[in-house]
Amino acid sequence: MVRSRGDSYSANHVMATVAVCAACAVLLCGKSLWIPASRVENLSARSVALATAESLSLLASRAGLDVYVPALREGFVDAAGLSGHSSWDMRYFNKRSSPGAATDSPAGLPPPSAEGTATQNGDLAAATDTADTPAAATTDNAATTDTTATADTASATGDIASSVATADTAVAVRPDRNRKLERAYIYSRERPLEVYFFGDSQVFSLGSGFSRLVGKDSPIRVDVLAIHSSGFIRADYYDWPSKLADTLASKRYGAAVMMLGMNDYQNFWGDDGKALKKRTPQWEAAYKERCRRIIDIALSEVPRVYWLRMPLVKNKAYDESLRYIESVHDSLAGEYSPDTLVRVSLRDSVPGPDRPYAETLTLGESPAVRVMSEDGSHYTVEGGQLATRALFDLMARDFLFSELPVAHLPE
Repeated sequence: MVRSRGDSYSANHVMATVAVCAACAVLLCGKSLWIPASRVENLSARSVALATAESLSLLASRAGLDVYVPALREGFVDAAGLSGHSSWDMRYFNKRSSPGAATDSPAGLPPPSAEGTATQNGDLAAATDTADTPAAATTDNAATTDTTATADTASATGDIASSVATADTAVAVRPDRNRKLERAYIYSRERPLEVYFFGDSQVFSLGSGFSRLVGKDSPIRVDVLAIHSSGFIRADYYDWPSKLADTLASKRYGAAVMMLGMNDYQNFWGDDGKALKKRTPQWEAAYKERCRRIIDIALSEVPRVYWLRMPLVKNKAYDESLRYIESVHDSLAGEYSPDTLVRVSLRDSVPGPDRPYAETLTLGESPAVRVMSEDGSHYTVEGGQLATRALFDLMARDFLFSELPVAHLPE
């Protein structure tokens, strides 16, 4: 810092130093300038910020100064062994997309559309109801064993279109490139049901709570990925479609659990470049399209997706906005077969049906359990454990197990 003759800081010197530091930071950051600019909430102000960032980024690129910071970050991540960590994996974070540019569907999936979505999922459910829905294959133990044996044989040969034997009939399962069909078989501790639990920051407590509810040495195994501030929109912040396509194609999961929407009550740019204002028919139509992209990708790889509803939060205005988001979700979910897309309530478990917001719950004669964190919006791990009890019961009913899973509630 430069000092004046009187050995005191000069306001002009301070301002000049700040300006020089800011200019250097801008030139060094280069293309990543669009990231803070994209966080501006007002769409008009965001457009100005993005245009300014674009101009400065071009200057930095031509000067060759925008390569040092990314290289430094990449070197640090590699040296620290964090390149494979979900919070540091830049393949899905901060992916620039211009307003109006069409978003390509990952994994070769055709762009989803409102027309045909319900029909497609309904046909798949009808064609595979006996084959890949364990609840439909519980006629008796003998029938279950025959179904399992036939399913395993078909999987071993890699022929998805082979017939799956049931108690009274054989259903031919047609191949479909938008879905990898899962055979109905009995899950056990040695061969557990693999569940992919993903979503926004709420999944930190819900996923952890569900893992604790399932317990160790269980016939259900859970993989959890929670991305703070993510949602169905703003794929420029976190690209859930690409992440899901890559993750679900790399490992065989029997079910997926999704919790997204808590950060979606905002205006956004449509694919045609037009600004969309929340609570308008145009916003709802575009928002549903964003939701379909993720749901269709998940259903293309797993036979059943459990979609968690919004929680009850302390702030009444926020709670009202979440109820609106939930109503849009419910409208979209009605387009899918309930055998493949299952809506699960959290409010019915925490705090309970028709009960007001509560930070603690009492279980029988046990001491009160804190179920909500101090922010009034996120569950505690114990709260997530209780809130996902309905999800646990549904999985225990929907899939076949050699022994019924046991729920481990907070003590």
